[in-house]
Amino acid sequence: MTKNDNLELTFKETTTENNLFCQFDDHNGILLLDVKNPFSDDDFETISSIIDPYYAKHGELKGIIINSKKFPYWSNTQNRTEYLNFARDNHYKFKKAALGMGGFFTKIIARIARGRAHPQIKIFKYNEIEKAQSWILW
Repeated sequence: MTKNDNLELTFKETTTENNLFCQFDDHNGILLLDVKNPFSDDDFETISSIIDPYYAKHGELKGIIINSKKFPYWSNTQNRTEYLNFARDNHYKFKKAALGMGGFFTKIIARIARGRAHPQIKIFKYNEIEKAQSWILW
């Protein structure tokens, strides 16, 4: 048996009531979010319950992948504020952020965030999850 035969990958998966699919690769410290609707309070609580224990034990996560057909706009002003507060309070927990989505607004958000957020940010096409994972692990 080689050293790699003992390697056990652990994926934690959950889907919120808002249809947000979350998959966390506990071995590599990568969170995948497959977004179908604007984020909800429940989504933020779910994401926190996944990343906070890892962050407390290991420190910075290698990355986050946000996969969505389009930028997950906000359902109202309060929702936008919650999203921005969550991003402000958690961006430092990730080394890299891969945005797997199209659209002009995504490019604008990425450009603004690059100067204000901790993680390196790169845009990928929707569903280019393997490319995003490779970039994060590189």
